[in-house]
Amino acid sequence: MPRAIGYVRVSTDKQLDNTSIAKQKEEIKKYCKRNQLTLVHIYDEGAHSAENIRDRKQFKLMYQHAFDKDENIDYVVAFKSDRISRDNLDALYIYKRLTESKKHLICIADNIDTRDNNAKLLYQFMSLVAELERETIKFRTSSGMEKNAARGNFNGGKVYGYYTEDKQLKVDPKEAKVVKYIFEKYAIDQWGYRKIASNLNEQGIKTKNEKYWSITAVKTILNNRIYIGEVKWKNTYTKGNHIRIIDDNLWNKTQRVLQLKSYMPEKLHPGTYPLSGLIRCPECGSPMVQGNSSKKYKYYQCSRNKNSGKSACSSNLINKEYAEQFVFNQFFQTFKTLNLTIPITNSTLSTISSEVEPIEDKIKIMENDLQRLTKKKSNVISWRSDNVFDEITFRQQMKEIQEEEKELNEFLRTLNRQLAHRNKPNIGETIEIAIERLGEFFEVMSDEDKKKVLHSFIDSIYVKQGNTTKERTIKGIKFKFDLDHLSELNQGA
Repeated sequence: MPRAIGYVRVSTDKQLDNTSIAKQKEEIKKYCKRNQLTLVHIYDEGAHSAENIRDRKQFKLMYQHAFDKDENIDYVVAFKSDRISRDNLDALYIYKRLTESKKHLICIADNIDTRDNNAKLLYQFMSLVAELERETIKFRTSSGMEKNAARGNFNGGKVYGYYTEDKQLKVDPKEAKVVKYIFEKYAIDQWGYRKIASNLNEQGIKTKNEKYWSITAVKTILNNRIYIGEVKWKNTYTKGNHIRIIDDNLWNKTQRVLQLKSYMPEKLHPGTYPLSGLIRCPECGSPMVQGNSSKKYKYYQCSRNKNSGKSACSSNLINKEYAEQFVFNQFFQTFKTLNLTIPITNSTLSTISSEVEPIEDKIKIMENDLQRLTKKKSNVISWRSDNVFDEITFRQQMKEIQEEEKELNEFLRTLNRQLAHRNKPNIGETIEIAIERLGEFFEVMSDEDKKKVLHSFIDSIYVKQGNTTKERTIKGIKFKFDLDHLSELNQGA
């Protein structure tokens, strides 16, 4: 008997024609029995959107099963075509793959049986209808959410300070106290984002997702109008039906402080520290970044500590001047010790060689074109002498030739300059000087340019754990390339 597998699914959008899982399974079993098909397995997706097939685990398993050569599956049976997919392209692709493999698709309620020559047209039509229905549902959902927000209702999601009950926002008293605390500390006590986050973490208070508080989390709270009784849909705010946590006086004061601080000069030293992101915190392994430094003392600081405070990790400060001097010296010394002049020169010459040949070929073509124009110009002059064409035609012909000659000569000069540049005999000497004077080049680079260079060669910088900045020293640098391999490359050069 032919072998079949079934597939069932109900939508999450609760459309009217949403036949239950049990009913779909019953119909598939009846169909297989009636048509003498051996039903091997029914894949149950449960409640899942039909928007695409990529996120449906059971569908993927069913699909793999259908094309497993050892299983010899002949039929895929579904109650309706839109159970397979409401995306027209997905549906047609599935149909094509099945028919090419000499397998058949049965959609019971739609009377689709791909053994019928007219099935493709019917299936395509039903798939198109399903896709239009999906787009209609999406529009209705979006429109419904917009109307829901306009009525002051919340459209879902997690908001610190509230919980949802019967799709309505309800105040969580414990979290609401934290929200008020954040607003008061910022607007009245003039605390910064980091200090607030650090203080909350020290108290053992977690975010809605049970994570440490960070600068971003605090900032999000302070800018969220839901706490003054409003709900948002896209970029529009309307009066909500929920109870507000923050009164107008505290909200307005907070917004004034936010606006005032947006105009304040940056406290941190301008520029990006070149080792930011490369140095690893000796305690938690997070990248170290530009610390809260003064003009006199500058440090790299654990990014986790900077964002979430000492409850998340210690600052583990490392002196900027020491770290950069150490890493720069190691970086320069590595290049000098490896004596990369020869392999870099050979690599450069190899690249130049591959570029020279095409340039030489182009020069030959240009020279041949110039010879052709010289011959053409001679012919035009001769034809004018023989009165083959008049003075106006002669001048026009000569003008065109001269313009083309000028263009070719300019192009030829450019190619010859490129060729001369690539054929310079002192390329190795130039590279050697560049490597030798790398430190001098670094001195005139901006911090941002230094960072780009270092990030190209260095993977990580590791620091020894210590109780003071003096005790925290660099214990190792991991490069992005294998130093031993480069040494072998140099020896073999």
